[in-house]
Amino acid sequence: MSGTFQCSDRYAIAIQTIERAFSVLRVLAGRREATGVSEVARTTGLAKSTCSRILAGLEDLGMVERVEEAGRYVIGAGLVALAGSGSSLSLRAVARPYLQDLADQLGECAALAVLDGGEGLYVVQAQSPGHVLVTDWTGHRFPLHTIAAGQALMVSWSDSDVAEYAAEGLVGFTGNTVTTLVGLRQRVGEMRRTGVAWAIREFSEEIGGVAVPVYGPDAGVPVAAVTVYGPSFRFPGDVDRTEIERAVAETAARVGARLAG
Repeated sequence: MSGTFQCSDRYAIAIQTIERAFSVLRVLAGRREATGVSEVARTTGLAKSTCSRILAGLEDLGMVERVEEAGRYVIGAGLVALAGSGSSLSLRAVARPYLQDLADQLGECAALAVLDGGEGLYVVQAQSPGHVLVTDWTGHRFPLHTIAAGQALMVSWSDSDVAEYAAEGLVGFTGNTVTTLVGLRQRVGEMRRTGVAWAIREFSEEIGGVAVPVYGPDAGVPVAAVTVYGPSFRFPGDVDRTEIERAVAETAARVGARLAG
C-alpha cells in the first residue's frame, strides 16, 4: 500500500511541475515584449524563486530565451519549432518552398536551423541541382560557434551570454574554427552590424556556408536561421558575396513574414 501512495505522490508532483511550467509559458506567449521573472511570478501566483528555476530549466531546453535585459525572457525558437511540428504552418512547412527556390537560385544546398538548447538543429534542407552535393544535415545538431547558422542564431545574445557559452570551451573542428571568446565576440558583433554570418572551412575543411537570422513576431530574437552551404572549393567561389547575401536575406525575410502572419 505504501508503494502505491509513493507512486501517487510522484505522479502528483510530476503533474504539478508540468502545470507550473505551462503556466509560465502561457505568460510569455501572451506578451509581445520580453517578460521579467517578477512579472511572471505576479501573473502566475508562483514564488519568484520557483519561476526563476522553471525559466532556467526551460532555457536549457531551448523552450524560452533570455534576452539582453537581465532576467527577461521570450518564447524560444525550440518551442516555436516544436509547436509547429504537427501543423501545416510549421517552420518546416513554411520554409521548405522558399529554401528550394534559394537552392535552385544559388546552386547550393539551403537549410533552416533553429536553436535547440545550447546547440543548433537543422530542421529541413533543400538539395541543390549541383553535381557535388553536401550531406543532408536534417535532424543533426552542431556547436553554434562552428557553423554560419549557429553564429546567426547568436545575434541577439548579450556579451555575457556569449561569455557563458564560451566558458564551456570552444572546440576547434578545423584550424579556422573560432576557439576564443574574443574571436566569438567579434563574430557576433559583426553579425549584429551586417546581419549576415559567414563560416568558411570552420566546421569542416570541405564546407563553406552563409546564414541570415529569421525573425518572427518578436523582431528582436531570431526563431531560426536560413543558411546556404556547399563544397568550399566552389562556394562562395568567385561569385559576388553581396549577391549571395542578398538572396539569403530575402529568403529569411519571406519566411519571417509568413511566420508573423
